[in-house]
Amino acid sequence: MHLYRMNPIQFLRSFFKGPTPQQLAAQLRQPHGRMAPKLGEHMNVANRTMYDGAWKALDLRDGMHVLEIGFGNGNYFGELSCLAKDLKLFGSDFSQAMVLEATARNQELLSTGDLQLVHSPSDRMPFPATSFDRIFCINVIYFWDDPADHLREVRRVLKPGGTFTAVFRRRSAMKDLPFAPFGFTMYEQADWEAVLRANGFEPTSAVTLREGVLEFEGSTFSAESVVVTAVSAK
Repeated sequence: MHLYRMNPIQFLRSFFKGPTPQQLAAQLRQPHGRMAPKLGEHMNVANRTMYDGAWKALDLRDGMHVLEIGFGNGNYFGELSCLAKDLKLFGSDFSQAMVLEATARNQELLSTGDLQLVHSPSDRMPFPATSFDRIFCINVIYFWDDPADHLREVRRVLKPGGTFTAVFRRRSAMKDLPFAPFGFTMYEQADWEAVLRANGFEPTSAVTLREGVLEFEGSTFSAESVVVTAVSAK
């Protein structure tokens, strides 16, 4: 919910008590308004270990074309660009606010043409077929109300032999978070692998990341995520 649509009590709460669980869930799905920059910075910290896991799974080679779906404020594109030579990086994000943040943060990569950013839902991306050697996303699949549509689009833009890597926190690690009941579809590894197989992918590897203890609104929880990589099934 945008701040200007809130009633006065909700508006004051957003400044003095923080967002409600429902508001935070909506922001995590699609960051917007005044909260978006702060949320982007929070995600950079909370997702550090998940990005490390993604980098290992991508197994990058020189000259590859790499797409990140749901890149947040783009904090990690600079690091990604250094993992192999002559990489061409692309990002697609559902949040206009995050596209603007990432654009401001990555001027050098954008100016050289080594990075392109688009504002787009991941079930309708403006890329030609067979564009990418590697596609990955972090904490995105929870928000795919119909995974089939998004996975169909991922298959369309993935090159033959390319890989799709999804990094997500396990349902067992997320279910007690106050915002989780509001619009999140949560998975264990086997659940997500079943979704992949039902939509034309074959999982090839899975790695568990034990992230340690994270803090949310004064409470702590043990975070554990999974890195699942798949290829298009023949």
